[in-house]
Amino acid sequence: RAPLCADVVFQLQGGHRVFAHRVYLATACSRFYDLFTLEGPPETLSEGDGGTRDLSSWGRGFLSLRWELVADP
Repeated sequence: RAPLCADVVFQLQGGHRVFAHRVYLATACSRFYDLFTLEGPPETLSEGDGGTRDLSSWGRGFLSLRWELVADP
């Protein structure tokens, strides 16, 4: 439910979450490589948008991307 080493979380409809590792996703699919090599999060994540980027133009399955700071386990 809260893996220590995952660096990607997919938020699904119904509140389900899927944890993953971006290195595996990026090597398995070029679309994920493109996603993870986008310009990174803003230097300071504001309270307002939380570093959110709209991805609805990417096609089905991609709605948005949000960066969040998390504590290092």
